[in-house]
Amino acid sequence: MSIKILIVDDEKDIVSMLGTFFESKGFFVLSAINGAEALKQVERKPDIILLDINMPGSDGLEVCQRIRDHISCPILFLTARIEDADKVKGYNAVKNPPEEQ
Repeated sequence: MSIKILIVDDEKDIVSMLGTFFESKGFFVLSAINGAEALKQVERKPDIILLDINMPGSDGLEVCQRIRDHISCPILFLTARIEDADKVKGYNAVKNPPEEQ
């Protein structure tokens, strides 16, 4: 069984490039181009998520918090943000995973 990776980014070219790369390494790739699609894909229980922060509508931090209501897999943020305050916001968004059932 291959590892499921969910790639979430509003730029389709980035999703395609990353998806092609990870598929070539044997991962099973799920993809989403916005927060609503990401939340639907989470139902498929990915093992890890690559999540863009800068998305229109629900940003990646909000989506991350909503994902944490469902699963506790690792989430890596895709972002160009470098300020310490942004790092703290990201940490706070992922630090409280739900209890395993």
